[in-house]
Amino acid sequence: MHKYLVTFDYEVAPTNQPLAVAIRTKLENLPDTKWFQHLPTEIILISSLDIDKIFDEIQCLEDTIRVSISEFSSFRTNSSRTNLWLRQNNA
Repeated sequence: MHKYLVTFDYEVAPTNQPLAVAIRTKLENLPDTKWFQHLPTEIILISSLDIDKIFDEIQCLEDTIRVSISEFSSFRTNSSRTNLWLRQNNA
């Protein structure tokens, strides 16, 4: 399983504009994928899918919203909620 951090434009995400909701919905509906919204603009994924497949599923043009996906091997945060989810999912 791969671990990813998906981030997108802060100006769109916190206001729950339709584009931000659409991106989160696509990520939440990926097959064989667990997700967690760490911050309004950051979603952690644990998935068997490769990074290119996930990026293709989002399908966003740069002039609409900037999106980044990073694969990680370790993740540190002071968020007890996020740390609990990471432990529960062996991340």
